[in-house]
Amino acid sequence: MVRQILAGIGVSVVASTLAYAQGQAPPPAGGRGGAAPKLPTEAQWAAMSPKAKEYVDKARAIAGKDPDLVFDFGIFCKASGGSQNEDRAAVGVPDSEPKLRPYPAPSPPKVIGGQRLFDNFYWIGNTGIGAWLITSNDGYILFDTMNSEQDARDIIIPAIKKLNLDPMKIKYLVFGHNHFDHTGGGEYIQKLTGAKAVMHRDDWELYLKSSGRGGGGGGGRGGRGGAPGGAGEAAAAAPAPAAAPLPKMKRDIDATDGMTLTVGNVTATIFTMTGHTPGSIGMVVPVTYQKTEHPILLVTAGTDVNNRGDFVGGYEHIWDEAIKRKVENVMQSHPNTNMNLLARTKYVHENYPPAKNPLLYGAARTERYINIMRNCTLARMEILGW
Repeated sequence: MVRQILAGIGVSVVASTLAYAQGQAPPPAGGRGGAAPKLPTEAQWAAMSPKAKEYVDKARAIAGKDPDLVFDFGIFCKASGGSQNEDRAAVGVPDSEPKLRPYPAPSPPKVIGGQRLFDNFYWIGNTGIGAWLITSNDGYILFDTMNSEQDARDIIIPAIKKLNLDPMKIKYLVFGHNHFDHTGGGEYIQKLTGAKAVMHRDDWELYLKSSGRGGGGGGGRGGRGGAPGGAGEAAAAAPAPAAAPLPKMKRDIDATDGMTLTVGNVTATIFTMTGHTPGSIGMVVPVTYQKTEHPILLVTAGTDVNNRGDFVGGYEHIWDEAIKRKVENVMQSHPNTNMNLLARTKYVHENYPPAKNPLLYGAARTERYINIMRNCTLARMEILGW
């Protein structure tokens, strides 16, 4: 009996974590697994303290009259933090050049395939989740692998080929964190290409201990997922046999803060960003556009902070490293959260190379962008009493 009770508790915790990993609102009355809520309510946001208002006012002042930054301020300076499913589905576009049409992130997601965003940088995926491909003169780096073997086999690999690239040139698979919607296709691509898998030590541990393909187990954003077949008493009376555990990736490399990965003429730098998971990481990548190099930052979550320690040691750490390296953009695998709005990526890909690439903010504007995220997050933490 005790074993059954403990098993039930474990299932409840996994289900709660899984829902939040997909950007859904945390469970009511205490957040995940009874923990303190990580986002203020709309009522708390409306009644914020003078100190919280100072942070919001500072973020607004940083945005100034720049239409892109004013738009970004509107995304991040609200109770939800701007990265929930409902935020992605309702995001519009900035009132700036080039003129763009809104492109929401619908559910269920729509497959987009591959998009060329810079000379050596591509996004591949659906409207909910994707992967980044960085190419060099001697091989590729793939950052994240979507939900599942199906996604890897039917979306990522065909898209790479359609872009006239060779998936067998993938040398490294880098994972921002262990959740299934980022690691689900990893085993398939690792086995197909022989690429070395790179993930932080603590997320490797969570990944390898999980019952599913990734840290959350089961389908995921754009994956097959779902409950077993059957309904009502018939399903209860004759439960389906447990499926065999999905094969996992081989643990190749433990990512560490400041680690570099070099493939041909491209060297990417990994930084830790604890918060969304214990071993979340991001990466500064040198992309080229019109033969000029531009460093950009790939992150693994928007502003998903569990406590002040996550903020200082994770998000602020990687943001400050990015500012030092004068990055010109911040993107993540979930579109419509950071600068990689689906409306922007669609425009760039369809007009490549556009006269003006809206994905390049430049170093000074990106620093302002990061400090908008910083102050809006500080406001939410102040409201929550952290």
